[in-house]
Amino acid sequence: MEAGSGGHLVLVRLSALGDVVMVLPLLQALRVQYPNLRLSLVSQPFAEDLVSTVPGVEFMPARVRDRHRGIRGIWRLARSICRVDRTARVADLHQVLRSRILLLFIRILRFPRWVQAATIRKGRREKRLLVRGAIHRQLEHSVERYAEVVARLGYPVEIPYRLGGLPLRPLPESLESLLHTGKGAIGIAPFAKHRAKMYPTARMLEVAQSLQRNGYRLFLYGGGAQEVATLQEWARVLPGAVVVPGLGLRLGQELQLMARMQVVVSMDSANMHLASWAGVPVVSIWLATHPNAGFLGWGQSLANVVARRDLDCRPCSIFGNKPCKRGDYACGDIAPVVVVERVMGNVKRDKPIE
Repeated sequence: MEAGSGGHLVLVRLSALGDVVMVLPLLQALRVQYPNLRLSLVSQPFAEDLVSTVPGVEFMPARVRDRHRGIRGIWRLARSICRVDRTARVADLHQVLRSRILLLFIRILRFPRWVQAATIRKGRREKRLLVRGAIHRQLEHSVERYAEVVARLGYPVEIPYRLGGLPLRPLPESLESLLHTGKGAIGIAPFAKHRAKMYPTARMLEVAQSLQRNGYRLFLYGGGAQEVATLQEWARVLPGAVVVPGLGLRLGQELQLMARMQVVVSMDSANMHLASWAGVPVVSIWLATHPNAGFLGWGQSLANVVARRDLDCRPCSIFGNKPCKRGDYACGDIAPVVVVERVMGNVKRDKPIE
């Protein structure tokens, strides 16, 4: 199809947060290159704030924890999608059992009309070889895999490899006042879903203390009761640090605040992708996982990746969900000063690192 083509494209990506964020550059590129194309994203309710950052994209909530749970729930979701448009093309960007059943039900509901649909090719074989050490090369990025799906549906799209996309909006005065102290703001997102992806908290606290001594206001990111409790403990030894979850912001507001950071320090986690969409350089710390698997924040520089490159056991998994085979988690043995120096390389400074 040529640019300007119409039609309706429904994209399905039900989880997780970081993967949904990586759909946003695709949505933005489609809006620019196909201005007459109707776009809808089916995802969990948490993604609605994210989708609203791309003007003109419709959001279809998939309430997989209640109304759309189980086989009957997926049937309800398929019916609601078909009620909106019985002719839309469907892009499955998830390729899990739930999304496959959803696509099957859409086909049944539209019978005998043919459903134009395409499913993501995740490259599972390549990723297995990467973990085994059989290949040592950069695999296709998830955003590129998403683009390949919509291309098969007749919408080839070019997505520039650059940071940002989030439209900036004014912050409340209460948040603006937090930013205008010291040399500037640095975000710290010290958590990850799995232990094998998380830099030891004691070392990350050392990183935070060093950055604070250098005159930066720290904004601490996390979610869930346990993570918030840890951040509150940190705040007691980091005077002036802001515990972002304690501000009571919606996800969209947190993104606007994150966009004001000079740099964000994170794991291979959702916050890396959120900061990328917000247009902020990320110093990302990679332990058991590896950027070669195709999950680096879109637009981020490999020069800002911190990792143990001397370990031939990395990556030991694609998602960091497996325990360390060696048992010592040596991938986390990275001196805090290494992280600090990488951070300081992304901000202006007028005196040596302390």
